[in-house]
Amino acid sequence: SSHPGSDLTAAVELAEYLRDIHHTPEQVQDFYPTPGSLSTCMFYTGLDPRTMEEVYVPKSPKEKAMQRALLQFRRPQNDKLVYEALVQAGRTDLIGYGHQCLIRPKPVRRKVTSRAYRK
Repeated sequence: SSHPGSDLTAAVELAEYLRDIHHTPEQVQDFYPTPGSLSTCMFYTGLDPRTMEEVYVPKSPKEKAMQRALLQFRRPQNDKLVYEALVQAGRTDLIGYGHQCLIRPKPVRRKVTSRAYRK
């Protein structure tokens, strides 16, 4: 996750692919720049050195966490981040109860008002 060129849209597409092949990765490795690789060059410059075109590079910890959570969308502890990522990516169609959905909707919590009773 969080590889140069990977945005939330790409992470959602990968999550859909993982859903379709019924695969749940136990581990997901975040991208870490290593010396001498094209990916590291893209990470630091924001450019593809082969074409000199701009490449999106996710750098915020929040977005990296959302991409990672999308790849492990079946884990209950990732529900909040997956929900947020799907809303941000404009893919709320993947929130629901259908077989194509990645997560279920958030439960609606009603406010409970207590009444003070006189004695």
